[in-house]
Parts: sequence; structure tokens; C-alpha cells
Amino acid sequence: MTDASPDLPNSLDAQLRRRAASVIPGGMWGHMRAAAVPAGYPQFFAGGEGARVRDVDGRDYIDFMCSWGPIILGHRHPEVEAAAREQLDRGDCLDGPTEHAVRLAEKMVALIPHADWALFQKNGSDAMTTCVTLARAGTARRKVLVAKGAYHGAVPWCSPSVLGVTAEDRAHLIYYTYNDVESLDAAVAEAGDDLAAIVASAFKHDLAIRQQLPDAAFARAARAHCDRTGAALVLDDVRAGFRLNLGGSWENVGIRPDLAGYSKAIANGYPLSAVTGNDRFRPAAEQVFVTGSFWYSGAPMAAAVKTLEILEREDGPARLA
Repeated sequence: MTDASPDLPNSLDAQLRRRAASVIPGGMWGHMRAAAVPAGYPQFFAGGEGARVRDVDGRDYIDFMCSWGPIILGHRHPEVEAAAREQLDRGDCLDGPTEHAVRLAEKMVALIPHADWALFQKNGSDAMTTCVTLARAGTARRKVLVAKGAYHGAVPWCSPSVLGVTAEDRAHLIYYTYNDVESLDAAVAEAGDDLAAIVASAFKHDLAIRQQLPDAAFARAARAHCDRTGAALVLDDVRAGFRLNLGGSWENVGIRPDLAGYSKAIANGYPLSAVTGNDRFRPAAEQVFVTGSFWYSGAPMAAAVKTLEILEREDGPARLA
């Protein structure tokens, strides 16, 4: 460990920032872009162990960020690493999925009461886009209700940035206010008989707002609207999934979705996301073409199986609470 501050001009972090600025637009991209990192906060990291991370200048930090969400058991958890390494030693990206795809789907269906099946992707954006696509395919409708200010991914239909996004990308979105039943009622009425889905986050956790747990009356209203109209209730459990309840975050308010998206904590840092759904949307899931070259990699799925086993064994949500 050194005393070099990451904002000093000769620190390795500062050197890497200067090098990155010439070959990476803006010096970094997305939510980790260099312009958003304050002076003194490291841009580049070298490793992590348990609850701590280390930057490239050798400074240790307690990782309250959980690496933006994916770390739930601590960095380099030995059981998770062993499971992933065992598969990596045999191959990761192969000509088809490994057995871990079936094992993980079985595990999720066993854990999550609403789930009759599971599909796997890489990022939360993948999972939520797949949910919306399945909802539209399964209902043969177009309108999707989303909460004002909600974040469901970094793709045109839902990105918080409108640069490069056309009005047509969001032509069939209707907005409501989270935890506001009257606002939800009005949005449902506006959608009419073209309502494909109501999308809701596990809780209100948007940028720069006071966070809110879901109100039970609001959750019940969303479920009732979907039951009455035949629309899909879609739960964005990308951030909170397996942290609040292993069966899905809205189990805590007694409401089960038709489709749900997961990522973040599912594989303790390995790149993976998932969609779960009930049998009503199984035909759509069988027919819609959603895929990716790396969606079937074996090591992240092996890591996810072990992560969920540990969370179940140790009653992860109770320990977190």
C-alpha cells in the first residue's frame, strides 16, 4: 500500500486518466465516465477482496458501492470463485450452453414463486428489454407504462439520455408516478386496449431522489390492472433482486409479477442477468428471438448457481437487513 493520492499528477491513476483521454471518448464511458468522478476519487482499480477494493496506486477502500451492485457476498468469495474456475478450466464460451444453464434455471424456478421458467442474458438492460419484448409478444399490444424518472437500462427505449434517441423509440411509452395509484389509473386509461405491460422497479431508487419502498396499495393496483386488462406486470428487480427477498422483491408486499428482470447480485460480480416468467408468457419466450454471443457462457452461470446456494444457505436477505 502506498500514500499516493489518485488526484496527484504523477499517480498511476492520473497517468491512466491521461492515457485514456486520448483513446477513449471522454476518458471513460457510461456511468463510470471520468468527468463524473470527483478529484481524489480513483477512476482505476487493481483488485478486491471481501469488503474492500484497492486502486491502482495501492490505496484500500471499504466498498460501500458493492461495485455498483454486483457484489453481494464480497469480492472473490472462495466458493463462488472455485465454481467459476472449475468451469473456466474446461472452457467458458463454447458452441452451446453448459449444464449450468439448466442448473441455474432450475434453481431460480425453485426459489422464485412466480417463476415457471428462466432465460439468461448479460446486463440489466438486456433483461428489461427482453421483458418488454416478451410482454408485447405475449399480448400482441404496444403500450408500456413506466414510472417517471425510472431507470431500466441504457438502451434507446429507456435510457436517461435522449442523445441519439428518436421520438419513435419511445412512441409507445406512457408515464406514471411511482406509488401514486391515481397516476397509474390515468396511465392505464390512456393506454386503453393497447396496454402490453406495466413496468415497476422493486422500489423507487432513481438518481437524486429520496428512495421509496413500494406502497402495498400501489402494488396491488398494478396487479389488479394487469389482471383486468390482460397486460403483463413486469418487475425490474435488476438492482434489488436477492437482496430484499430471495423469491423476488415484491414478495414483501404480497404481489407477484408475470415477468421479472434480474442482474447485479445474481453472480457476485460475474456478468449475467436473467428474466423469469410465468407459464402465460412461455409461448412468447419460446418464439421471440433474443440472444447474444456471450449470453451462454458457463462460468458466470456456475458462479450464479453457487451465489444463490450461499444466499439461501445463509439467509442472505435477513443478514443484509
